[in-house]
Amino acid sequence: MTNRKLYKFLISSLLIVLTVNTNAQLLDSIAIDTVPTYNLQKALKQDPLEVYKLSLKKMKLTELPPEVLEFKNLQVLNLKGNKFKTFPKEITTFTFLQELDISANKIEIITKELGELIHLKKFVANSNKIVSIPPEIKHLKKLKFLDLWGNDIGALPTEISELENTLEEIDMRVILMSPTEHKKIKVLLPNTKIRFSKACDCGF
Repeated sequence: MTNRKLYKFLISSLLIVLTVNTNAQLLDSIAIDTVPTYNLQKALKQDPLEVYKLSLKKMKLTELPPEVLEFKNLQVLNLKGNKFKTFPKEITTFTFLQELDISANKIEIITKELGELIHLKKFVANSNKIVSIPPEIKHLKKLKFLDLWGNDIGALPTEISELENTLEEIDMRVILMSPTEHKKIKVLLPNTKIRFSKACDCGF
């Protein structure tokens, strides 16, 4: 290979590396703390690949705005206090999502797509109407904190036991559950700190 050809090869390789790095960046916790959180108006004025934290709180949304899907490097998404009735499946577009807040909506079912968010560390879903969590939650091997406070969940899937060594804390307060179900969850997650309200003799 001549020097000229070698030079072109090295330049091409460098451009490929730079392109990959620009389009796929998983930030560590320190880096996440240093980047700004944008609202939608400000985010749309940025380079889409440089929007890592987005707040769409209290916007009366029933679905994700399509322009949000351009933020491929999104790591933190806050959808608190909207009007979602179903889990927004489009969230799986955000391959590197580490924190997701869907609290204070009207969601009843968390669909299997949740399991595609393999980098998720914190999932806040309190104050909804959630009745079930999909078995695919077992794929969230990095999940450390799960907030289900104030939902209508009667049980957790047995598959959640696959997170017993990584899931540090679950908040399940203000959920009507029998003492038997409390015991089952403790057996599934013996190493997890689980916050329960007082058990009830409610027949489930």
